[in-house]
Amino acid sequence: MQIEQFGDGKDLLFVLGWGNRIHHDAVHWLVDRFVEDGYRVHTVELPLVVSDYEAELIDPVADYAGDLDNYRLVGHSTGGLVGAFLDGSVTETYLSPWWGFPQSQQGLILSLLTSIPISRPIVPSGIGSRAVLGELASDEQLTDSPDKAAPTFLREARRAQRSRPPIDDAATVFCTLSDRIVGTRAIGDAVSAEQIFLYDGGHELFSSSDRDQYVEPLLAAVDDGADAITTIVSSHPT
Repeated sequence: MQIEQFGDGKDLLFVLGWGNRIHHDAVHWLVDRFVEDGYRVHTVELPLVVSDYEAELIDPVADYAGDLDNYRLVGHSTGGLVGAFLDGSVTETYLSPWWGFPQSQQGLILSLLTSIPISRPIVPSGIGSRAVLGELASDEQLTDSPDKAAPTFLREARRAQRSRPPIDDAATVFCTLSDRIVGTRAIGDAVSAEQIFLYDGGHELFSSSDRDQYVEPLLAAVDDGADAITTIVSSHPT
């Protein structure tokens, strides 16, 4: 796990998704938007292989967050799963949170994969394309995207999803209904429709070709929570 800081201002903890790296252009584009809005951004890069989600994902991030005062939380994908276990944030904003597997991946095959006690990446991930991530994903980002996942990582993600605490009523979720990586049904089961802002694009809002038009509602949500985007949502029909 690697943590870097950018900017100077109010603390914002940005827990990245599985395979995201701060040097990726699209990720850094979003970090720059947060910095321009007056935040000191703490970016967390998660490990690609884990055998115990509490010890290797939740606890290290929670320990770091415990030293931040009045911080805002932003969690993308797996970072959104980790973020759901954290306490003490002023606001919670989730980008395509991985609170469940897509419906197409559930069932016997998933059960079999998560039962294999192997911590080597052997399961095809299917995430390394612009059609899945977003049109603005760079060549470097696609090259860096892990093409395989370890069965223990999938097992621990599933365990974390099943034990995830309830999501706060003031939290906001940005997602797309065409997401192929996370289960949108799990998002709908976790929060109300009023807490969801739908965007057009792939799994990563920051890699969407229309990302500039989503900055205003995203920053509003980060600053003030779900109530802040009510009027903005009504002006962005989806």
